[in-house]
Amino acid sequence: MRALATRIHGGLALLIYLGLAAAVFASAWAAPNSNAIGVGGDPNLAIWFMRWTPFALTHHLSPLFTDYLDYPSGVNLMWNTAAPLLGLLFWPITQAAPVLAYNTAETLALGLSAWTAYLVFCHFVQSRIAAGLGGLLYGFSPYMMAHALGHPPLVLLFTPPLMLLALHHVLIRQRRSPLLIGAGLGILGAVQLLLWEELLASEALVAFAAIVWLAALNRDALRTRSQYAIRALGAAALVFLVLTAVPLGFQFFGPRQVHGAVWPPNQFVIDLLAFIVPTRLQALAPAAAIDVSDLFRSRIYEWSGYLGIPLLVLLSYGTILYRKDRQVRLAALLGGFVALLSMGPLINLGGRTTPIPVALLALAFPPLTRDVRPARLMLYVFLAIWIAMAFVPIVNDILPSRLTLFVFLFCGLLLALIVDATLKSGRPRRIAILAVVTALAVFALVPRQPFPTTGTSSPSFFTTDAVRQIPDGSVALVAPFAYDWRLATPMLWQVQSGMRFRMPEGFAWIPGPSYTPTPSALGDVMTAVARGTAMPEITDDQRRSMLADLDRWRVGTILVGPMAREDQMVQVFTDLLGRPPALDGGVYVWWQVDTSR
Repeated sequence: MRALATRIHGGLALLIYLGLAAAVFASAWAAPNSNAIGVGGDPNLAIWFMRWTPFALTHHLSPLFTDYLDYPSGVNLMWNTAAPLLGLLFWPITQAAPVLAYNTAETLALGLSAWTAYLVFCHFVQSRIAAGLGGLLYGFSPYMMAHALGHPPLVLLFTPPLMLLALHHVLIRQRRSPLLIGAGLGILGAVQLLLWEELLASEALVAFAAIVWLAALNRDALRTRSQYAIRALGAAALVFLVLTAVPLGFQFFGPRQVHGAVWPPNQFVIDLLAFIVPTRLQALAPAAAIDVSDLFRSRIYEWSGYLGIPLLVLLSYGTILYRKDRQVRLAALLGGFVALLSMGPLINLGGRTTPIPVALLALAFPPLTRDVRPARLMLYVFLAIWIAMAFVPIVNDILPSRLTLFVFLFCGLLLALIVDATLKSGRPRRIAILAVVTALAVFALVPRQPFPTTGTSSPSFFTTDAVRQIPDGSVALVAPFAYDWRLATPMLWQVQSGMRFRMPEGFAWIPGPSYTPTPSALGDVMTAVARGTAMPEITDDQRRSMLADLDRWRVGTILVGPMAREDQMVQVFTDLLGRPPALDGGVYVWWQVDTSR
């Protein structure tokens, strides 16, 4: 009966979380084939990446490499958020309805992430209500709302809770076979590698900190528990390496490797005020608060640090009240540890970068703990990771702002522990106060409605038989030139054409590191038109270089779709090719491009 009740509760929780996710994204589900969840160009990028894997596999191409972007050099997709496993999971939907597949992935991601956290938290607390609230905080956090604007791999986050549980078994419980637990941990790592590699690196850093801290806090148990842990972690490493040898080998030894930090070190960070100041993504966000949060350095996709004053008060008071509980202390310390790391190298305050290192805030660790040695070790671990994220290759590709997902994971666990302990206390007054403050905390984090969506309607040329006039697999140059994430529309058109053609452009990381296509004379002119930059008269030498670009790219078709300054772009190619285009399905087309003139 108890097992049946557990399954019923688990199934009910899943339905509730999925229902909430559908409600949050109701604006997109009103027209799921044409409205994509999110804003800007990132939904288009995500749709392209989801479509590539099934297309590549059905056409006997590598899912880890593509020359359908940045032709002829191509793109190593392991250096991008291609998430091949995500494309594989949604293969049947993606082939027929790519926008619907994207919306489905985003919606299921929130619900499944919250549900996984709920199931894991049930191993730490007795109350289903407590576990449910913890899962709700994790799965519908401001981090999730920010990345739901166009990053499905960044919101499908079932591995962090499961890894937390696996490490709990490896380091503390140690009741099952270490090889079995280790193998499970290795499989989780391999799955995460093929969903979002940056998260796997982040998980490794956080796990390292947790292992060191647990060892410091439980020195007496090291001798009896270390052998089990070493065997389990060794098995995890072996299974992981066997499963990921091919994708990792391709990434680091294959073509078009990306070397060097891809983002500036202090750009995507959490502002010190971001923890208490709501953004446009919250339903309860006064104009004065928005005036402040709009100044934060990170783009809207990274506005992921908001906790709110009610939640901070609740967690702080609960931690003090139940400080004797080792799990409460560890969850609170890990949450604070990762929150500091999410702030990056230097403290940002109200959108301004100060000269104050974030590491100075970590000096608070020793005063917050009784035992001096573990406190000092915490500080040393923080400094080591903080320095690594600034200077060590690969590690410095981790965007600090994205570490807030662990802040919400530990806050969710801490909330579950506090609610569970309060309910066990049986004190009506304390329970009533907890209920009121929890309600305020949840209310402060409610996402804005309607949730932002992006229309994905395309010219009929790309969605009808008109596009079949382009030879299958040939190269088409498309305007607007996809040199930037804001102009990723041609990538969506390419998807909606059934991946009919290759392009010498696209938004993807390539050697440099750069996310713009390989520099070219023609690309520079097209970019200038798209940006609205005043162009000097094109010289004969420039014209020859532009024609050489067309020849080098093997362009057979030129397409100018709806865009700003469309007439200027049409004129550029009319002058370059010496003939006007045909108008077909809302697109200006030059067929059978001849570069010999």
